[in-house]
Amino acid sequence: MKQHIISLPHHPKRVLVISLIIALSVGTFGYLQINKKVTVPVVKDNSSVDVNNNPSLPQSLTLGFLAGGRIKSVSVKTGDMVKKGTVLAELDAENVKGALIQAQAAYEKIINGATGPTIDIAKAAVNTATVNLNEITKQQNVLVDNAYRNFLSSTLETTPKDSATNYLAPIISGNYTLGKEGIINLHFYYSYGGISFTASGLTNGSGMMNSITSQPIGDSGLYIKSASTQIDTADWVIEIPNKKASNYLTNYNAYQLALQNKNQAIALAQATLDQANASLTALVATARPEDVATAKGALEIAQAAYNNTIITAPADGTITSVTIAEGQIATPNAAAIELKTNY
Repeated sequence: MKQHIISLPHHPKRVLVISLIIALSVGTFGYLQINKKVTVPVVKDNSSVDVNNNPSLPQSLTLGFLAGGRIKSVSVKTGDMVKKGTVLAELDAENVKGALIQAQAAYEKIINGATGPTIDIAKAAVNTATVNLNEITKQQNVLVDNAYRNFLSSTLETTPKDSATNYLAPIISGNYTLGKEGIINLHFYYSYGGISFTASGLTNGSGMMNSITSQPIGDSGLYIKSASTQIDTADWVIEIPNKKASNYLTNYNAYQLALQNKNQAIALAQATLDQANASLTALVATARPEDVATAKGALEIAQAAYNNTIITAPADGTITSVTIAEGQIATPNAAAIELKTNY
């Protein structure tokens, strides 16, 4: 045997064959070892894990911490079924978690703007302007509504449909409340006990008339009282607004003025709010790109450091082995938990 080994340098073909056999053996062993264990997953956050960016997860995963330290908690045991993103174990890393919280706050402050006294004052100005706009809008709407109701109620009266002027017209009273223009039709007829009427058009209703007590005309807010004990003509109309009324033009002009004042008051209040919003936006949008990039980089570093202190399930599956316990000292990259996936 010794002679064969010594004589190998004199047989190059034998040396080549033996070398190939050794290389294949080493490669096969390495391949099996790689497929037996999967690199410890990289935790992107507390609910999302990516195993080497490979969507085809193997059936068995070996998980471990990427950092060392005392184990704070182990949340699973053998046989437990877990969902992707579940935190399985974590190290006692309050400092790391605190650094992450601070980095997150710093980044959000850069993105959302500072919250100093100047910003607070600008925000208060926006709130004040918003409240003022809402209040002015409500007030102006009330003023316009009142002017419009007065306009519609301009000395309302009944007019016979046949346009004759020598009839004794029924008396109209009350305040018109329907808030829309149009015509109320009235039809009079004799009934047991006197003269009755029906109303149609803007409102519907019926009743009996007399010369003493005014009767409501549907839900219009108007009332009617007879000026005669007989029916001269059966059909009458109430035109709303009454363009023949002596106060029609005055009430119309008052309504138009109320509309104009409303538009001007709201436009002024809106301009004040727009200016307040513009000032706030200008103050908030002062973050420089380099400041944002720096804060984002610090946040990513803090997030990565925190991710190294937790083990998160990279997929749905069943825990097949747990070799760590609370209070132990974890070694980076050491096997801690075995997970059999559902894939």
